[in-house]
Amino acid sequence: MTDTHNPAAPPDGATERTGVPGLDAASGRLDDLRARLGASPRGTVKPPVYGRHQYLGVLVFVAATAVAAPNLITSAEGTNLLDLWLLYSLAGIGFYWIFGLGGRFAFCQTTMMAVGAYASAYTIEQGQPFWLSALCGAAAAGAVAAVVGLALARAQHFAFAIGTLAVSQIGMVVFSRTSEFTGVNGQVTGLPYASLFGRTFDSDRGAFWLFLGVLGLALLLGVFLERSPVGREAVAARDGEMVARTAGIPVRRVHLMLYVLGSVAGGLSGALLANWQGFVGVDQFGLDLGIGIFLMVILGGAGSIWGPVLGAGFYVWAPKLLSDFKEYQGVVYGALLLVMIMVAPEGLIGLAGRARSLLRRVGKGGAHG
Repeated sequence: MTDTHNPAAPPDGATERTGVPGLDAASGRLDDLRARLGASPRGTVKPPVYGRHQYLGVLVFVAATAVAAPNLITSAEGTNLLDLWLLYSLAGIGFYWIFGLGGRFAFCQTTMMAVGAYASAYTIEQGQPFWLSALCGAAAAGAVAAVVGLALARAQHFAFAIGTLAVSQIGMVVFSRTSEFTGVNGQVTGLPYASLFGRTFDSDRGAFWLFLGVLGLALLLGVFLERSPVGREAVAARDGEMVARTAGIPVRRVHLMLYVLGSVAGGLSGALLANWQGFVGVDQFGLDLGIGIFLMVILGGAGSIWGPVLGAGFYVWAPKLLSDFKEYQGVVYGALLLVMIMVAPEGLIGLAGRARSLLRRVGKGGAHG
């Protein structure tokens, strides 16, 4: 029998020696540098997500939206809906991190938006600039989420959803009663327009550029998160929690981190919404919007960060497109949602993926023919 073991073969993850002293030394130093930076050794099989051009996709989306949207949408109502789409997309991305990536259903995303809006308004009333007020709103939402997440750390999926629903109801009562922080009956008015780098965004068209830039940064952060080890740990904990615990993955810490991060995105969305509209009210963050954010992620696709963006567009623009059916708009809208869920249970992203696969099969069939 021939011995196939090669004693000169390098161990797993090591670089094969070339026999050239200078080249081997440089290769060794490169491996040491990659190890210090946390990068995988050369020759390591990378996750499939690394083969996707996700960062490029974000840049293309931002550039295409910046060029196409102002030219295609010129009316005041259309520009208002365009800004609303960007803000809801940001809040939806936060919910996607919690639900789509982490597998936890948090029914208090609108409460985190309200926390961000009220904290931002309070900071502005103290004479602070807009950028600091927006950061304070996001930080306040993250702090509240950290407390709630630690309190519900041991709760399972259904219990966690009920607990966050209770937090949402408590938040609405507190916001309407704490007049020192949230104004009389939860109403804060007279907020100034957002201002950044010496520019005041005093119109819907001007606010579009601010919201698009913030959404682009959130998408880049989402891509980084999905490509990081934390993203893989989150997917493992979502799809098999017991197996993930056995493998040594800190499931509770991953869930808490995603919940806080998603709430920060919701708080930032609420802060931007408050400065854009010039007022904050409890009715802005009611149960209807909470259900709407859930629909955005489900309709768009809970398996991709692009799902909330598509879902928010559907949620914002569908009522406008159905304005001709004023008497039966609710019925038509509900039927459309039902058809969407039946035809594309994986969301619009999944429907686009199926169409892409079909085109590939047709192309291969044509080539073979």
